[in-house]
Amino acid sequence: MPVPTPARPVIPRRLQKDAVFEYLVAAILDGTLRPGERLRDADCETWLGVSRTPIRVAIAKLEQVRLAEISARRATSVVVPRREVAVDLLAVGCALLAAVVASAGHDERTGLDRRLSGLVDDCRARSSSADGSVEEVDAVGDSWAAVWSAVDDNVFGRLAVRHARRLTLPLRHHLRELSADDLDVVADVFVEVRRSLGGGLVDAAAEACERVTSRLDLPDVARDGASDPRGASAVVEGRRVLPRGDDVARAGARATLVRPRLSDDVYRMILVAILDGTLTPGERLADDELTTWLGVSRTPVRSALERLDERGLVDMAPNRYTRVARPEFADVVAARDLYARLVSWSADRHPAGGSADRAEIAAVTSRLLPLATRSEGAPATLTTLTCLGTAVRRLASVERSPALSRELDILEPRLVHGVISRGFGLPPSSWRTFSDAVRVSPGATSGGWGLAAAALIRSLSPQGG
Repeated sequence: MPVPTPARPVIPRRLQKDAVFEYLVAAILDGTLRPGERLRDADCETWLGVSRTPIRVAIAKLEQVRLAEISARRATSVVVPRREVAVDLLAVGCALLAAVVASAGHDERTGLDRRLSGLVDDCRARSSSADGSVEEVDAVGDSWAAVWSAVDDNVFGRLAVRHARRLTLPLRHHLRELSADDLDVVADVFVEVRRSLGGGLVDAAAEACERVTSRLDLPDVARDGASDPRGASAVVEGRRVLPRGDDVARAGARATLVRPRLSDDVYRMILVAILDGTLTPGERLADDELTTWLGVSRTPVRSALERLDERGLVDMAPNRYTRVARPEFADVVAARDLYARLVSWSADRHPAGGSADRAEIAAVTSRLLPLATRSEGAPATLTTLTCLGTAVRRLASVERSPALSRELDILEPRLVHGVISRGFGLPPSSWRTFSDAVRVSPGATSGGWGLAAAALIRSLSPQGG
């Protein structure tokens, strides 16, 4: 018979780099690639039968989702699973779930209850098992992933789900380190969430989601350094971060600093060009023009554009176009509200450790008062948002949760791009109100600093030019 000519392809088109990434992810999760195993370009090229370019792009993406890590000697290897990382990822996932529960409608809550029931059953099955097989761990990961299909019917929900699904990949990898007792605690929490949802107590259900880590006795991940096998150094979005200490210790740590990759530099240059208006919303981004402008090859440019696409600053349609994203009003509001929710959760989860911390934060907010006051009532600028964002993150102790810090690193560019593009800014007196609130001890204010931080972020709204 003649070859059929359907209106659309029977087999969906897939880019080779995406196929390589998915294959490597599956190999890590099923144990084909063992924890700590080196990922060499040449070995992967021989194994998968593809060229080196899609392999390098896929491995870079593995690093971005924290399934692979790069050492000081530029060697890339599979991340070693750790309990504290699993709990940290689960905590941020539950904070995202609390955010969508609080805004979910009746139908969404019904679907969520059904999927949470499956998650509870799988956690119980895994906790009652003597050996904890790979299949049982996978079942917990599958049930967690399925929860999110019930809450993606609106702009806010879809954005939260996008972040939650990004967390799901590394969470699946680290889940194997959770004990039977840990999973019993998780099951108990979600039983409480279901009970609250069934009674129509949405706020109580959201609060129950946020309590998961307090019951798992999570250590201070950032302080202990357990999530970063490189010890004294780390790279967050290409920035070098060192713990405080004496100059001798810091000087000794320089030898182990990981040099930023070329794609990191390209990413930052294009990011700044978008945020400062050099590249305007809707503008086409041609690979040839970008490589000529930046003086680099096409591979780091494509890697940088993929990261920008993930962050909502670039729209990509394979073999059709790549252009600077034009945020809709609803997209900006969703990013603003999700950012406010996460920062508020972190601030209330990690209140300032003592009077010295509170004094430092109060001093920072006071120093920024003249800058903030001048910018109020007008569309915000990149400089203003950068300064204010740093203060808010310091207030919320975001650095204590590596998982949250990474998600905010991804969410912030989306929010800043939307705020600048749509002319959002702070209304008059909003920063002074915030500054006055943080001078007071967290216990003396209703809702603590988290409430003050959330109120400041949610006050971002369209301002006259």
